[in-house]
Amino acid sequence: MKPVTLEQIELDLETAAYVERLIPPVHIPGYRNCMPEICYTPQEIAFMDHRPVPPRPTPEQIAIWEKVVLEWMPILEVDERKIVWKRAKHIPWKLLCREFGLGRTKMNQLYKNCLVKILGSITGKMCAQKSRGHFCKK
Repeated sequence: MKPVTLEQIELDLETAAYVERLIPPVHIPGYRNCMPEICYTPQEIAFMDHRPVPPRPTPEQIAIWEKVVLEWMPILEVDERKIVWKRAKHIPWKLLCREFGLGRTKMNQLYKNCLVKILGSITGKMCAQKSRGHFCKK
């Protein structure tokens, strides 16, 4: 297993934010059945403008999204989650600084500390899995 780096954590966070955009919205069952069914002739279907199929996330991307949302985000506090997630969505530092009322260097420091906290949790879990009967080197 490859060692996890801060860059890899950042890439996984960005992938999770991208997958979040691609996941289709949740609809109430039966909500779209309120209109009567419209029957089109083959000629009408041929002249219709067809919408392009939206991209769907791959199983690997969904696995990364689940790992980030279900394992990494609960490690962080609420404000830390907001910082990390908005940064993964490429929200500019200027807007984040205004929202949290902090300077750019302090925001960057908090962001890096959050990544280190995630990295520490991951390496701790890997270390616990490896150390069943063995000592873990840090």
